[in-house]
Amino acid sequence: MGFFLNPEGKDIIMHMDMRQAFMLFLCAHAFAFYYFSSFGQGKKPWRLIIEFLIYTIALALFFSPVLDGNNYLYALSILILHLLLSVIYFFTAGRSGNEKVRDTVFVIFEILKVAAFAALAFLHSVRWGSFEPWRQVRFFLDRFALDYNQVLSFAFTLALIIRPANVIIRKLLSLIEEGQNENTGYSGSVIGIIERLLYAYSVFYGSWFSFAVFFFAKCALFSLVIRKREDYGMRLYAGSVLSALCVIPPCLIAAAFF
Repeated sequence: MGFFLNPEGKDIIMHMDMRQAFMLFLCAHAFAFYYFSSFGQGKKPWRLIIEFLIYTIALALFFSPVLDGNNYLYALSILILHLLLSVIYFFTAGRSGNEKVRDTVFVIFEILKVAAFAALAFLHSVRWGSFEPWRQVRFFLDRFALDYNQVLSFAFTLALIIRPANVIIRKLLSLIEEGQNENTGYSGSVIGIIERLLYAYSVFYGSWFSFAVFFFAKCALFSLVIRKREDYGMRLYAGSVLSALCVIPPCLIAAAFF
């Protein structure tokens, strides 16, 4: 994040780079799609409309304290992208009776959204000008001695590794396992969340070496389970690998601000 004086030389405005813009875009989508809506449009048109309205309201609430009025173009771009992909999903995989087809299209569309957010952040950084957070947010954080970059990094990482990671992992497991239902239970989701939080903590306040030690220790523990129940043990092992992979990208992006 750079700093520069305004024309009168009386104030300093924060200027976001591509990485910070990408974190904000993806964080906004994660909160609006996975935490406020039910991340599934169902098979009825009215359900699609309700989900999109909830997404719109959540996105507006997320962006309103972060952006100045002239920067709502970014929020509008995310909204249009989500609407287009949601409509396409609804008329293709959404009405399909094959759960694996729905899960496959869902994962592909989420990857496309991430790529689109990266492109949007790149356009912002090289062509669309400065990305200026609300000054009130910065002043509020300064009162509590909080750094804006670290707060955004924390929000970005937590937003991705909790519910979105659970959803993606369940859908990926349902794709690679024959005859398995994607619902692994509440306890499995909680354990996965705790595991990923420990991974993130080890990266931000430890090192990647501690991340690796924790990962291999858990794999060694699950190897004992595999010997007794091969099918169930392999599912745990695959889930652990996917859980670790879901933590690495956000940590690589956010760790630069710590």
